[in-house]
Amino acid sequence: MKDMDLKEKSLSLFFVIAYALPIVTTIIVALVAGAPSGLVVNEMSAAALVVLMAMVHAPTIAAIVVVFRSQRFKGIKILFQQFKYWKFAPHWYLKAILIFPATMLAVLFVLSMFSSNFSPELSLSVMAFGALFSALWEEIGWTGFATPIMLKRLSPLKVGLLLGFLHAMWHLAASIYGAGAFHGNLFIVNFLAASVGIVGLRIVTIWIYMRTSSLVLGWLTHASFTGGQFLLVSLALTSGETIVWNSAFSFSVICIVVFLVARNKDLMRR
Repeated sequence: MKDMDLKEKSLSLFFVIAYALPIVTTIIVALVAGAPSGLVVNEMSAAALVVLMAMVHAPTIAAIVVVFRSQRFKGIKILFQQFKYWKFAPHWYLKAILIFPATMLAVLFVLSMFSSNFSPELSLSVMAFGALFSALWEEIGWTGFATPIMLKRLSPLKVGLLLGFLHAMWHLAASIYGAGAFHGNLFIVNFLAASVGIVGLRIVTIWIYMRTSSLVLGWLTHASFTGGQFLLVSLALTSGETIVWNSAFSFSVICIVVFLVARNKDLMRR
């Protein structure tokens, strides 16, 4: 983060808080209210909303706590001032907003040749618009705080792989709560398939960040990744079909990453 000198232990504390908040909240909610019997996005409840809010706010809360310990209100001001930098060439906005939805449409087109259940569905749902909100609060932590600190020591590709892995695993508790019953014994297969895509998301986001130093574009990239799936992919897919979707989409995202790394050698240089 610009103008801030944060030590490695600050980054460790950030991850401890970012992980602990959703895990503890999910456990408490599950013990008090129980877990959903199906896919949580299809039966959203007050309890599920608590789990969701704790998860998406955790990275920002963690960043604020760590920055405040080190720099007080000056640090928090610098953290949020990153939103002031939004004037970039239009093609960067197009990349941030369209890379993943365009990939989704291509994957859905191919899959729909085997089953009409994979045909794109334009769903202007609360969840699709909610992705803008959730991605905002996540990226203040992932892109606004963790990424610039990690880039001081590691190459962009290594940061993307490591932070992408941590980002993916961070979803585990909430995913068990929200989709464990739906997927049953196949939960871990679906979770790992989706996690590969999240690692790819992080690498693409860091590629954009390396070119623009933009938290705003990081936010929009993440929002298009999450919101695009709620917008275009049917929520009526079975567990098996969901695994097929996550596997195919994640494979396509990794293909994008391979292309970016091949074209941008600086991603492998510190």
